[in-house]
Amino acid sequence: MKFPGEHLINDPILDLKYQMDIAATAGKIWPWLKQMGYHRAGWYIDTWWDRFEQAYFWPAVVPPEARGTYQPAAKEILAKYQDISIGDIIPDGPPDSAYYEVRNVIENQLLLLYATTHFNYMAPRFVYQTRFAPKGAFCWAFIIHQIDENHCQLTSWWQAEGSPKVVFTIMKPLLFLVDRAHQREILRGIKNRVENTLA
Repeated sequence: MKFPGEHLINDPILDLKYQMDIAATAGKIWPWLKQMGYHRAGWYIDTWWDRFEQAYFWPAVVPPEARGTYQPAAKEILAKYQDISIGDIIPDGPPDSAYYEVRNVIENQLLLLYATTHFNYMAPRFVYQTRFAPKGAFCWAFIIHQIDENHCQLTSWWQAEGSPKVVFTIMKPLLFLVDRAHQREILRGIKNRVENTLA
């Protein structure tokens, strides 16, 4: 499988992929993907991790106006967020902070998101006054693969490019640990919601 956003990321520093099987058809999974986002349906993280990020992680690197507020992830399909098209903006924080742009949509198969704004919040504020200020982009793909008539594999896969490379080399182990916890919970949250609605 090729990364769906390889035309957007020229020199990936990070390439992280996570997969989870879900006992449902692609059509049952797809609505949950379309409504993701800050103060939309959320990111389906149901554990302590989401509250930990809000209380400790983001305050360490994000200025107050961009931190946002906690809102539990939705546990139902929200009709008002079911229309999604290339070019749409998916917020990941308050207005004028971090967000994703939808770069590709294939119904029941692929949602491809692209972002550059998150790099504004990847280091303490004083770093941005130096040559070590992080810059770059990352691309996040959600891929649904139908295994059989009752099962799918959902993949969360993202690649990032950025500079200065020395900064990302130092940060890479931390980014890997944070992202692993984050992505596994997102996939698990989607799986639980989809399968619970079919139970």
